[in-house]
Amino acid sequence: MQNAKCKIQSVKHPVQRLYVVFIALGFLLLPFIAAAADDRISIKELKAKMDKGEDIVILDVRTSSAYMGSKIKIKGAVRIDPDSIERKYQSLPKDKEIITYCT
Repeated sequence: MQNAKCKIQSVKHPVQRLYVVFIALGFLLLPFIAAAADDRISIKELKAKMDKGEDIVILDVRTSSAYMGSKIKIKGAVRIDPDSIERKYQSLPKDKEIITYCT
């Protein structure tokens, strides 16, 4: 009997490779995601800022259809369509806290 040599290879499916890439990206982006989550404020906190008369700018960045279809609107909020943010962000005050909200 002849001794046949078999070469065993681990062949990974392309989807498995994508999972590895997504997991690696997740770990790389985790500090940024955590930092963004820390910047969130609650409705209660926003109301407190407004009640105190703090000098803030509230941006309503909902899409036009979401804005028009909603009964909820924050008085004094500046509405900027998400598609316009890149063009209009330079006109926002740099010396005030800017709070954005959407649905």
